[in-house]
Amino acid sequence: MKIALNNETITDSTNEYKKGDLFLLTTQNKKYYTNQNYITPDKLLQNTKTKFIGITGTNGKTTTAFLIGYILKNLGFSVGVQGTEGFYLNGKLKEEKTLTTPPIITTIDRVYKYKPDFFVMEASSHAIIQNRIDGINFKLKIFTNLSQDHLDYHKTMQEYKKAKELFFQDNSIKIINKKYNLNINENNSFFYPQNLKANSKLIGEFNKENFEAAVLGVHKLTNIDLNKIIKIAENFSGLAGRMEEVAPKIIVDFAHTPDGMQKVLSAINFKKIVVFGAGGDRDKTKRKIMGEVADKYADYIILTNDNPRCENPQDIIKEIAKGIKNTPFEIIEDRKEAIKKAINLQKDEYVMILGKGDEKYMKFCDKKIPFSDREVVLQLKGEKSE
Repeated sequence: MKIALNNETITDSTNEYKKGDLFLLTTQNKKYYTNQNYITPDKLLQNTKTKFIGITGTNGKTTTAFLIGYILKNLGFSVGVQGTEGFYLNGKLKEEKTLTTPPIITTIDRVYKYKPDFFVMEASSHAIIQNRIDGINFKLKIFTNLSQDHLDYHKTMQEYKKAKELFFQDNSIKIINKKYNLNINENNSFFYPQNLKANSKLIGEFNKENFEAAVLGVHKLTNIDLNKIIKIAENFSGLAGRMEEVAPKIIVDFAHTPDGMQKVLSAINFKKIVVFGAGGDRDKTKRKIMGEVADKYADYIILTNDNPRCENPQDIIKEIAKGIKNTPFEIIEDRKEAIKKAINLQKDEYVMILGKGDEKYMKFCDKKIPFSDREVVLQLKGEKSE
């Protein structure tokens, strides 16, 4: 990738490097370095006013990031938010999603282009291990939670946990969920939940934790009165595809891990029809457990497609079904038809459509087709999306 900063052309690829360019030397590409004129990420970032906030954890990163962005914007700051949803400046989408945590050159380009006071970013475990955030001097770091995910990459929960812990070994301000026993540098560490008194619009106990993490983080970072921050945060109504009630008693959520499903399903204390699947070419060990979670909390289950990629969708569904022992279920591979069936079955139940959130596509091995759970629901209910 090449970017233009301050009349200089900067690249992180030796294949793209031309005489007169600056090579962005990183931990990832230093083995390819062959005496080019270079600069490092920390040198580029130390010349900016932007303060970085990093958030990691299995679930809750996106909601916490956007809530922090909402609070800071309403406190009068300019705020960039980068992660699963793409890149937003002051609440408006500026660049579509690539990776949850893109290469450092992308982050640097956005800092120089948009010049925010604060840059809030999701730090995935992959990015931490792959050094995609090296050179960033974070002023605030937040840990949301830890549960099974990405074992196709990390292999064991112990290695996954170590990846998260690596992020918290410095002296930055750290907001840490005290329910998890992390090996971290406790200097400047603050722990939650603290049972703050607040009237959040967010649904579910897990979102109370996200709320506290965001509120405490902004308070510790800015020293602005906690009650003032809470009052602002109470007006945050959440994100599309995150516990979003798209139509009466029809909820769309991104939950795609056993823990995420448990938190979402346990938040609704009514009968539930649950529609979900599991992503292909990803952690296979979580599929049966996802079935077990649905078995515990659902009253009826419809198993369906969810980004099968290069796996056979029927094989994925069969693995999920191994965890369902007591709850009646059926298999409808076509996700639109599965949602349609759930809505047709609905009487007084909630319909919970899980796994894709506000994603606008379905990934197969050789193609990526437009698909939105939210749009499907609104079409079936005869409503138009905003």
